[in-house]
Amino acid sequence: MSPDRPVASRRLAELSVLALILAVAAAARLWYLGAGVPHAVGIDEPQIVDRAIRILRTGDWNPHIFDYPTLVIYVHAVVAIARFLWGALRGEWASLDGFSITAIYMAGRLAAAMMGVATVWLTYRLGTELSSRRVALLAAAQLAVRPIHVRESHYILTDVPMTALTTLAIWLGVRAARLGTVRAYAWAGAACGLAAAAKYTGGVALVAVAAAWVLHERRSPDRLRTLGAMVGAAALGFFVGAPYTILDLPAFLDGFAAQFSRFATPAAGGDPAWLLYVKHLSMAGRFWVPLAVAGMVLLLWRGSARARWTPVILFTIAYFYVLSTHSHVFGRYALPLLPPLCLFTSVAALEAVRVLKRFPLLAKPAAQRGLLAIMWIGLTLGAAVDTVHWLDQLKRPDTRAMATDWLRSNTPKGSRIAVENSGPTYLDTAGFKVAGTEQLLDHGLDWYRQRADYLIISAADLARYADYVNAGPIVFQVSPTPQRWGPPILIVRLATQ
Repeated sequence: MSPDRPVASRRLAELSVLALILAVAAAARLWYLGAGVPHAVGIDEPQIVDRAIRILRTGDWNPHIFDYPTLVIYVHAVVAIARFLWGALRGEWASLDGFSITAIYMAGRLAAAMMGVATVWLTYRLGTELSSRRVALLAAAQLAVRPIHVRESHYILTDVPMTALTTLAIWLGVRAARLGTVRAYAWAGAACGLAAAAKYTGGVALVAVAAAWVLHERRSPDRLRTLGAMVGAAALGFFVGAPYTILDLPAFLDGFAAQFSRFATPAAGGDPAWLLYVKHLSMAGRFWVPLAVAGMVLLLWRGSARARWTPVILFTIAYFYVLSTHSHVFGRYALPLLPPLCLFTSVAALEAVRVLKRFPLLAKPAAQRGLLAIMWIGLTLGAAVDTVHWLDQLKRPDTRAMATDWLRSNTPKGSRIAVENSGPTYLDTAGFKVAGTEQLLDHGLDWYRQRADYLIISAADLARYADYVNAGPIVFQVSPTPQRWGPPILIVRLATQ
């Protein structure tokens, strides 16, 4: 037998496992991809989609609003353009006026799901760069079924693309530390710039690349060239992904300041932000975060691994600190932490198996295989069960879709509807005239009486909405239950004065 044959067989087996992991990741992220489209989409999806649609209809690539940078908006504009052209070739529509909002969302969500799958692959590549294929495969398997990442990969938002780019940046940074070339650091810096252009907090990835440079290049003769390449490429990457931050500087500064001033507002009571994020990260296993912390400590304690892993550890700490200083807490904001944490848990679990090998009974090959199987099951099964449970729930009706169905059946076509951001979406595609507002409370009743026939209230606390609830007869009401998603919906027909 050729001495290379066992190596080739092992490599083929590893690639087969990776292919299976990626297939599972894709299946989970594509399952019920169209849930809620078009009248019950994700709460912030229209913030991206509507701006992409505006680019198609006006040709103006300046978003004019800078609460988000523009890379993700541009990506979905390009996806929408491609979908429009493909649909036109197939005779689905003859102009932009006929471009279906459902088609836009399905194409955009497919792109988002594929970015989620790409992040699983990037986690594997990062793991092989840092450690071994065994660590990399286990980390990729964990991310493939983590409920929070699967869930957010169903929506057109900034967090999944930014997570893909931060993971790419960290991988390229670790790779640059190994190669030590100007080109390698330039690519790593460019990925950091693109991550920031996807979402401002993605710029924290520069911590990892800078740490790699400090640890490996500070005494190199090329240290200034690699530093310049890293910083310059980061700036260029951000400018390419978000050019109007410079071309429309005043609007960018205003939007950036407004966004981060909201984040800096102290939270009103409750648990601190850092604890809430720990709870979000622990939803698929209470011991998962402590195991990740144990992996971090182990890597810092090991002298041989410390230099390679320090950039990843510093990114994790820095990003968690940034999250903890923000008063607005959403689970999806923690997505960039998942790839590093999956790697840390893999290191800790595999080290535990290695330590158990010291016991003669557990050192036998069959026992080691059994321990590895138990470890894989322990780190993936609970998350996979939670993910399947969440995906199965996407079959449930949504209160916003139910309200839309009622309006279609019980109100004249062309009725004027005032709706909040949290209410039914894209009612205009159902034939209604929409007066949209972030909250109904933003305007007085006289304003609505001039513009609407019906008010759609989508708030749980109706005490603040008393005047609006009493502005006319309540013609429809539905509340969320374990059998249906969505906010409580109350439709009021405005009485004429």
